[in-house]
Amino acid sequence: MRAYLLIAMLGIALLAGCSLYDIKYDYDVDSNFAAYKTYNWIPRTISEASGSAKTAIQSNSLLDERIRKAVDTQMQAKGFTLDEANPDVMVVYHTGAENKIDVTDWGYTYAGSYWGGGLGRSVDVYQYTEGTLIVDMVATDNKKLVWRGSATGVVDPSSSPEQREARINDVIGRIFEKYPPKN
Repeated sequence: MRAYLLIAMLGIALLAGCSLYDIKYDYDVDSNFAAYKTYNWIPRTISEASGSAKTAIQSNSLLDERIRKAVDTQMQAKGFTLDEANPDVMVVYHTGAENKIDVTDWGYTYAGSYWGGGLGRSVDVYQYTEGTLIVDMVATDNKKLVWRGSATGVVDPSSSPEQREARINDVIGRIFEKYPPKN
């Protein structure tokens, strides 16, 4: 029985290692993405009124700088030029985090030993924070959303600043993998 449990756990670990993030895309099928050559950032406004930890997390200037730098790198790699005066598209990002609980019920097990044994129930509980990063492109001519890429995955609050920057670069690179969309 333990061998099956070990194999199942290894299988789950390998499967989890294949995809660190859930990447999604959406776009306006009528948009001419070849015409978009320049971009600028939509100014972000964060309300400081509430004074909550959630507001503080969202207004993190270190995170903002890392995300903007990674998006700028990807936009330039896709042939875009930053143009503050007359951009074709405006770019904005959104972040969010949610506490989650994952419960795995392994069912009943027999705990036998030399002195006896009995049935027991094995349940694992895992608490984690799931983060979401969304990158939007809005056409400046009609003010409509033309492209959205998002990534959702587990956030590791104990990671170093270098690990955070590397992960953000990786996530945003994966978000932009399928840009421009192929209709």
